[in-house]
Amino acid sequence: MPKRIYLHKTDSTNKELWRMIDQEIHPEEATVLQAGWQSEGRGQANTTWESKPGENLLFSVLLKPVFLKPSLQFLLNQCIAVSLRAGIAAMCKDHHFVIKWPNDIYVEGRKIAGTLIENRIMGKEISWTVVGIGININQTVFPDDIPHPASLRMLTGGDWDAGSCLDEVMKQLLFHYQKLQTGNMDYIRQQYLRHLWGFQNKMHFIREGQSMIATVRGVDENGKLLLENQQGSIKAFDIKEIQFDMRSFAE
Repeated sequence: MPKRIYLHKTDSTNKELWRMIDQEIHPEEATVLQAGWQSEGRGQANTTWESKPGENLLFSVLLKPVFLKPSLQFLLNQCIAVSLRAGIAAMCKDHHFVIKWPNDIYVEGRKIAGTLIENRIMGKEISWTVVGIGININQTVFPDDIPHPASLRMLTGGDWDAGSCLDEVMKQLLFHYQKLQTGNMDYIRQQYLRHLWGFQNKMHFIREGQSMIATVRGVDENGKLLLENQQGSIKAFDIKEIQFDMRSFAE
């Protein structure tokens, strides 16, 4: 079993793992560092991840995907998103969980989990990857500036054990990560598209402050979202260029 480290409090589980690497305390692959609370939790695109102490599952995983070319690093993002969605879905079978591009997990239009994936590239290989994951478990009251939150307790009304949730997510992560290691990349791509919110559907987006409607056609190798406009042309967008208009969740 991979090693697990628990800290009652840290600034960031990702930062803590990077410090271990930089201090040459090289932990084994799949080492998990879990915290009861993070003072500087981070999300994608320089956003923050806020969580009440002890109420949610906050952890980072160390990977060494040296088998994956840096040009294919978005496959790692897809693998993590697929694993996280599968782990949560296995725990809460009465609800439909989707991947909101690029790798957040949503349920009924609300965010329940997010990831922050950081790679260190040396030469022609990805030497280290630190995967930070936050899952809302027992928190029911969130700050007003967090839009559309959800938690397992909000969905089910019951209390959840963080350790059991971690077991399920790690089970799925190791399963899907092995698919990457053995070269079964098409499986990861197919599972990602299967659960990608809006895939092959017309959705509302916001681009440069303006509303637009486009059909989600997938993602490219770099992780950009492929959208087909109403004139039939397809263009790739990165996360800084376009946002989902949340009205799509209501339709």
